[in-house]
Amino acid sequence: MATLTPREIMDRVRTQAERSGVAEAETYLEVVTFREVRIRQREIELIQQSAIKGLGLRVYRDRRMGFLYTTDLRTPVLDEIVNRTIALAGEATPREENKLPDEIPPPTQELEIYDASVASMQLPDQIALARAAEENAFARDKRVKTTRDARCGTQVNEVHFTNTFLGYQTYRTTTCWLGVGAIATDGTKKREGSFSDRKRILLDLETPERVGRKAADRALAKLGATSIPSAKVPVMFESEAAGQFLGGLFGAFSGQNVLEQRSFLAGSLGKPVASSLLTISDEGLLRRGLGTRPFDGEGVQARNTLVIDRGVLKSFLTTSVSGRRMGRGSSGNANRSYDSLPAIGPTNFHVERGNTRPDKMISEIPKGLYVTELAGFGIDIVSGEFSQQVEGRWIEGGKLAQPVEGVTLGGNLGEMLLGIDAVGNDLEYRSNVSSPSLRFKELTIGGA
Repeated sequence: MATLTPREIMDRVRTQAERSGVAEAETYLEVVTFREVRIRQREIELIQQSAIKGLGLRVYRDRRMGFLYTTDLRTPVLDEIVNRTIALAGEATPREENKLPDEIPPPTQELEIYDASVASMQLPDQIALARAAEENAFARDKRVKTTRDARCGTQVNEVHFTNTFLGYQTYRTTTCWLGVGAIATDGTKKREGSFSDRKRILLDLETPERVGRKAADRALAKLGATSIPSAKVPVMFESEAAGQFLGGLFGAFSGQNVLEQRSFLAGSLGKPVASSLLTISDEGLLRRGLGTRPFDGEGVQARNTLVIDRGVLKSFLTTSVSGRRMGRGSSGNANRSYDSLPAIGPTNFHVERGNTRPDKMISEIPKGLYVTELAGFGIDIVSGEFSQQVEGRWIEGGKLAQPVEGVTLGGNLGEMLLGIDAVGNDLEYRSNVSSPSLRFKELTIGGA
């Protein structure tokens, strides 16, 4: 028997479900190939490879939902999945908002999210890049004698989608990454610093020279770190630390969390919630963006959403179900895989670039803290409280001074956002959640 194409598989499953009495059916098929090589101390430590093909089926019958998935795409298994999914729907509680989106998406512009050079990379190429990155970490300073590892990886995703209302849609993406975790030693003291880059297009990826040297510099900068006395001072987050902070804050902008009163921003739509210097966007159509795609996990066209405009909260992010409950449409933020239901997630969620150089932001602080890394989880989006362990450098007289560790930052998220008094011009996209440097007028440091 001839092998069915992804489109034929999905059409068969969806049609069988509809003929079996469901009102609406959705099929989501995903093909993922992944490979990563890890180098440690100039030796190959690990090579990981995987190839997964899976299908998810969601059905609605009398506003009741059923969902199942499988990686076994043989015809008898697919037929059984249809029957079991319909049976599950019969056991579910009906909900008025249970309905698939039916908005036919228009064609989108060229997004440049697939690179044949990434898809065709061979294992020797990845090994060579990882080795070169590690060698550059060693060459940076004699105190860098070892690494946690150096990694180079690639991933190719292929998504196929159709539902009762929307025609067949598909897209492919590529991702490549290179990173090093360097360890610097000074006597008995050891500190680790890491740097990595992730891109859609191979030519956009940082060079092994820069990746290795940056990781080494970060490790070296931590040597001699001490705690500092508790104080209330200005605090600046370096861009990657600011991105970590923004990632922890994302859930506060989820329409689902707002509906369930699990966001401190509930009830704040249209109101000032941050400094007028702060603008936050979620750009599903960002060219070459790591979260860019033509449509989301429900077939809704990707779009650019202004979340905060110069301090004013403009939008929450939604799927079709949460958007319907809020009396608005989907924002195109349904993230998923074949084995999960759509859930609200970021595309390219970021703070817009400011107009202040990071060195100028530092120079304007007489005494304060420069944060380079956040550890653990310290953001409570329900209560709006922030308390997190951080590492960085002390600022004295507008200049970076000694390294700092073992301190905790604390504050109220609402007050923190309103207290941002500078936004850097150093926005870079190394993740699908990104930010330039951010400076807070005053935060509480819990130190020695």
